[in-house]
Amino acid sequence: MHSRVKTILIVNSGSSSVKASLLCPSSGTGEEADGGLGIHSDAGRAANETTEQKEKRKPSVLSPPVRLLTAHAEMLGSPGSSLTVNICTSAISKITERMQHQHPDTTSSSSSILCRSEGLLLTPRAAAGEFDHPRKKKRGVPRPLVNAKKFTMKNMSHQWAIETIVERMILMCGPQIMQSITAIGHRVVHGGDQFSADATIVTESVLKAIENISHLAPLHNPSNILGIKIAQRKFKNVPNIVVFDTSFHTTMPRYIKTYPLPAEYAQHQIRKYGFHGISVKYVYLQASARLATMGKRFTRMIIAHLGNGASATAVVNGQSVDTTMGFTPLSGTMMGTRSGSVDPSIVTYASKEMGKSAEEVLEDLNKRSGLHGISKGDHDMREIMKKASKGNVDAQLAIGMYVHILAKHIAGLIVSCGGDIDALVFTAGIGEHCYGIRNLTVKKLDVLLRGVQLDNSLNLADGRNSDGLISVDNDADRAGCAVLVIPTDEEAMICYECEMLAQKNI
Repeated sequence: MHSRVKTILIVNSGSSSVKASLLCPSSGTGEEADGGLGIHSDAGRAANETTEQKEKRKPSVLSPPVRLLTAHAEMLGSPGSSLTVNICTSAISKITERMQHQHPDTTSSSSSILCRSEGLLLTPRAAAGEFDHPRKKKRGVPRPLVNAKKFTMKNMSHQWAIETIVERMILMCGPQIMQSITAIGHRVVHGGDQFSADATIVTESVLKAIENISHLAPLHNPSNILGIKIAQRKFKNVPNIVVFDTSFHTTMPRYIKTYPLPAEYAQHQIRKYGFHGISVKYVYLQASARLATMGKRFTRMIIAHLGNGASATAVVNGQSVDTTMGFTPLSGTMMGTRSGSVDPSIVTYASKEMGKSAEEVLEDLNKRSGLHGISKGDHDMREIMKKASKGNVDAQLAIGMYVHILAKHIAGLIVSCGGDIDALVFTAGIGEHCYGIRNLTVKKLDVLLRGVQLDNSLNLADGRNSDGLISVDNDADRAGCAVLVIPTDEEAMICYECEMLAQKNI
């Protein structure tokens, strides 16, 4: 029998961007007829498996998948739109070799075989042109080769970007790799009240239901649907699976997710939904495993996802109990270009006093506010921090507001956790890389976090050399609050959810 390698294609369509990753999951023997995913497999196979065999096939979010491809189209619909596609050619070579020849090791996972051969990991940074793997040996290990292709085009559309990514994948990876794709996972921003499952196989009725709630996320869901339809057309016999950003937050208590509005508003699905759920769940699973290894508690945790969009979530016993974003991703803490929560009367007042329509004011709140509005043009925290260090008053104000509003929201989430937390975790662009923001935020929360202190050297290193821990580790106080930095990986989480769904369908 020829060894079979399974891969999963992840498509993440945003309002003005498209990201795609071709992943080789960490689980599965690679010998099943369906590539190991099991969605179309014979149900009788599971009955004949031993417990040990099932455990070897069991997915683990703690084992990162190997990235064979990353693609990132950004600023879509604008004059500066571009698309970058990166292929890890050395990993493709290893997979092709494995598919063409028998392999004596039928119990190891596909990606672990690759990782034993070479340190094959094409990270998301490659999509930004920051290649982590130059063509040279590091500690005696040959680094993967990366084949990159960049396209620039004015007003590039979502459809063109997605179809081009698929075309380049076929051209650069070859037909054998394309045949290894056993599922296509999609991030869908809004699942409304209908979708609470971690992952759902796309059927005609599921797609129709997503279309019917697109009015709840008009900037995101339509592009998510477009990605699904293109994938269905390009990969006719491959199952499509959707993972919703809102699903993780469906466990919020009713008294938290209900707005204090007249009853008829709820009949129109107006309530708190929360977002960044895929990221939050991934980071929670990673953080809880690391805290357990350190002998620390992880029952009550607050996860601060701080990117251009930002939110914080209270997680108790693995479930979301509260989050800062609400009906839309506009509410909550201050963000890159979004205002966060402000007095809603501003909309009607500004319409009257400034001669703007309500839609124009909302456009300003979404795209011209936050760090961008206060700093007068910048929404990149790195640039704002540089300007602030040189005495720029607007940049200093932006940082002061950002930290205060964030700390205030985290303080409120501590109440939702029962008045105390075991860990505060930072993730996403700002959360992972801006030690100054982490330091200022923790200082603001000093009393509420029981006097926790950051270790300056660990914080400066973004927790890379300490398993994510950046707070002072007091061996005598294992019950104290820990502060961590955990890099998020939404694509890996979607891949994991696809595998878990496959396990349930066996």
